[in-house]
Amino acid sequence: MLLRETGFSFGGVHSRDDMGLIYAEKDGHTAIPEIKRNTYNIAGMSGTVLLPGEAWQTFFLEGTLYPAEEPRTQAEAQELLRAITSWLTAGRQRLIFDYEPAVYYLAELSTAAKWSLRNWFGGELPIRFTVQPFAYNVDVSTGSAESTGSAVTIPVSVETGQPAPLKLTVQNTGSAAISRVECGGIILEGMSLGAGSKLEIDMEPPAGATIGNASALQYATRFNPTYLNNGGNRVTVSLGFSGSGTRRASVTAGARGRW
Repeated sequence: MLLRETGFSFGGVHSRDDMGLIYAEKDGHTAIPEIKRNTYNIAGMSGTVLLPGEAWQTFFLEGTLYPAEEPRTQAEAQELLRAITSWLTAGRQRLIFDYEPAVYYLAELSTAAKWSLRNWFGGELPIRFTVQPFAYNVDVSTGSAESTGSAVTIPVSVETGQPAPLKLTVQNTGSAAISRVECGGIILEGMSLGAGSKLEIDMEPPAGATIGNASALQYATRFNPTYLNNGGNRVTVSLGFSGSGTRRASVTAGARGRW
């Protein structure tokens, strides 16, 4: 591993560039999280029956932070520690390692950390992140289309190792209100999405739908998990309108690849 690949950013703050810290990974890192599969024992039968459904488990990433420049005094070291504490205890944030800058994890600091001078003259701080099981592309793969009728089909190419939750945006660019949106296992109806308003649907758990800052789930008559697969996808979105005026909408569909 190259020196320039040894740092990380957490919540948009970089360990070396912003905090002046060197990061050393401990004992490698998890490549495949634990999977709990849905198995069933049948009396008198060897082994188990594997049923559909699986749950990927969280895992830990551990390492040690070292000051790139030795603090001149303990008071200076303590000031650095306060800054590190403020940075790393900000809850669940994006964790991006320098060796994989296009991918992020969702993680939070999970244990206490003890500052020590035992092994490094400048001091050291071991840290341990609890990490959610999927790594995500920083960029979302999307496709867009303009609808002047009731339905559009949007091609979307996604690079992903696991089925990727759909992200869908419908913006009313006409004057007639949009009253219904259907896409795969998703149906929202009975709403009145006026000119310029935007409906956003994200199937990433916890899945949700919003119009502006307000939830739109009260309009959902069907809201089944909807995913895009690796490679080319064709996403069909049907729209219903109410009232008079121009029937037009901008529709964007996509997904963030995950592994």
